[in-house]
Amino acid sequence: MLKPQMHNTLLSLSTTFIADARVRLGLPESHLDPSIRPVVPFSRMVGTAVTVLLEVADDEASADLRPLVAAYEAQSPDSMSIMAIQVPPELHSNGIFGDGAALLARRHGFVGAVVDGAVRDTHELSKMEFPVFSRTISPGYIVGKCSTTSVAEPVVIGGRTIHQGDVIVADNDGVIVIRPEELDEVVKRAQAIKEWEEKVHNASSEGKSREEVMRIAGPMP
Repeated sequence: MLKPQMHNTLLSLSTTFIADARVRLGLPESHLDPSIRPVVPFSRMVGTAVTVLLEVADDEASADLRPLVAAYEAQSPDSMSIMAIQVPPELHSNGIFGDGAALLARRHGFVGAVVDGAVRDTHELSKMEFPVFSRTISPGYIVGKCSTTSVAEPVVIGGRTIHQGDVIVADNDGVIVIRPEELDEVVKRAQAIKEWEEKVHNASSEGKSREEVMRIAGPMP
């Protein structure tokens, strides 16, 4: 679970600063495929991943989403979790997350969700101001069509592997994943890049030449 101070710090950093920090540190890129978009434009979320993998059910009788519901209920009210759900491509036209899931999630400390699949009830999600990022939006009904394969095991969303406990940062530019062991150095470098960029922008707005700007700001951290 993220400490409140780290959570607030990450909320102050854009995904672009985090992406730049990873490159400057020589870490592999970890942003999701750009087709994973916010259901409500300009949403923002920061939290730790709770991972769930779904599969197509053999038949309606064998379909079982109870482990998914249990995964929501297992979190504490202050967990600041983000539900990360991998949906099989065959069911990408059926919504796995809607207003009911958002109500359940919020009650158990979730601050958002990221879904490689479809989301529904988008008008209600917008009114609730509950951030969800997904591959697509569809009113399709998914109950009876899928089962929960695993909880707390790695999932692949937007072409990136997400582990239980990974830090997820998302804004209108996209979604990026940070492994816990990388978090401190990535945040420190992202903050430095943000401060450097502010110096560059301030000097540029004052009419300084490119050479003067670089002399004032120095090299990019």
